[in-house]
Amino acid sequence: MKKINLLITGCMGRMGKQIIRSVKKDKNFRLVALTENKKINKKINGIKVNLNSEPIFKKAQIIIDFT
Repeated sequence: MKKINLLITGCMGRMGKQIIRSVKKDKNFRLVALTENKKINKKINGIKVNLNSEPIFKKAQIIIDFT
C-alpha cells in the first residue's frame, strides 16, 4: 500500500506534537511538511518547520490544521 503524504499546520502546539508522535508509529502515513504561522528556525524529525504557504500545502495529500 502506498503511503499517504501528510502535512501538519500548527505543529508546535500540543495537538500538533501529538499528531507528529502518532504519525511516526503509523506506517500508512509519511510526514512530508510541518508549518506554523510565524517563522521558526527548527527541524522536527528532520523536517524543517515552514511558514503556511500554498507551495508547501501542495506537497501533501492530507492537511491536518491545528492553527
